Amino acid sequence: MTDMTASDSRARRNVMVLVIAQALLGAQMPMIFVLGGLAGQSLASNPCWGTLPISLIVFGSMTTAPWMSQVMQKWGRRVGFYCGITGGAVGAAIAAYALSVASFPLFLLGSYFTGIYMSAHGFYRFAAVDTASEGFRPKAMSYVMAGGLVSAIIGPQLATASDLWLAVPIMGTYLTVVAINLTGFVLFLFLDIPTPEKPRIGALAGRTRLEMLKTPRILVAVIAAMVSYSLMNLVMTSTPLAVVGC
Repeated sequence: MTDMTASDSRARRNVMVLVIAQALLGAQMPMIFVLGGLAGQSLASNPCWGTLPISLIVFGSMTTAPWMSQVMQKWGRRVGFYCGITGGAVGAAIAAYALSVASFPLFLLGSYFTGIYMSAHGFYRFAAVDTASEGFRPKAMSYVMAGGLVSAIIGPQLATASDLWLAVPIMGTYLTVVAINLTGFVLFLFLDIPTPEKPRIGALAGRTRLEMLKTPRILVAVIAAMVSYSLMNLVMTSTPLAVVGC
């Protein structure tokens, strides 16, 4: 067995874990995006604020992604992913409680914590290439991304099945999200990615954010992500509101 084959053996196991994470843990995002607007509209004093919880999720992801990256750099991917699912579980639990007491501010707080999971979720695809050989890296990332297609199927089905489980509408969905996140604590035990080596003294510093944004490829990727996420949120959040409103 060559060194490359041995390396890819570990990489394939990691990819399997990350594909399951993308499919199962990632299912919570469609669940929340589909029903979060409806829940927000039912709690807000003004229906115009109904989609604010979704905005808080995106805001939470944006503000926590930088320190999430630092956590993974210092303590490894597993610790970072544990932080993510902890945020997801806490956020869903707060949101479920907010629905039970009809508190819109608490629901917004829970949505922000959900953003912590969303920021960690975005690193799954990059973790797939950490232990992969040069030739396997494109496939590793593609397999994990394909898990997102499964989550897009599982999520709405779970949302439909769980929204009326309890006397309070949609509360059952958020409790289901809590359970989904708890499974991640077992799943990530099987993740085998070494902690990155600390930079040597005197090593060259990386590029600043401004320098990276001046790179055309990075700028195009950022713009593409902004447009695609905006369209996704528009369709997934506004459609349920329009259906109920009509």
